[in-house]
Amino acid sequence: MGRLPIKLKEKNKLAIIIITIAAIIIVYLYIRKMVNKNKDLEDELKQTTFALRSAYIKFGKTFEQFVPFTKDFTQEEKNGFTFLGMPIDGVIFGEDKIKFVEIKTGESQLSGKQKKIKKMVENGQVEFMEVRY
Repeated sequence: MGRLPIKLKEKNKLAIIIITIAAIIIVYLYIRKMVNKNKDLEDELKQTTFALRSAYIKFGKTFEQFVPFTKDFTQEEKNGFTFLGMPIDGVIFGEDKIKFVEIKTGESQLSGKQKKIKKMVENGQVEFMEVRY
């Protein structure tokens, strides 16, 4: 067997170069498509997470309205509960004491403002103010 003619070798080299460039383009387009798909999935995840957090907040706010009527509250506490909403959920006006009530669901935590209010109550920084017109 003899050597291949030079023209055939050059055609093979050219075909290999064209196939390599085409493969690179295809891989590039595939990666680009996957990156865009990933961005779309990230956006969808952010929207779903936002919607879920919003639903948790709405559930919590609705649940707060009914908690005073559960077995966790005595009859006196149920009768003395006044709903405030913000920044503290309510106050129980008892026979011999007043209680500030903050209702939490799941893993929710006191806000910074609520922590400050709790500390002021614990330190006795509470006053009664009468206003007349």
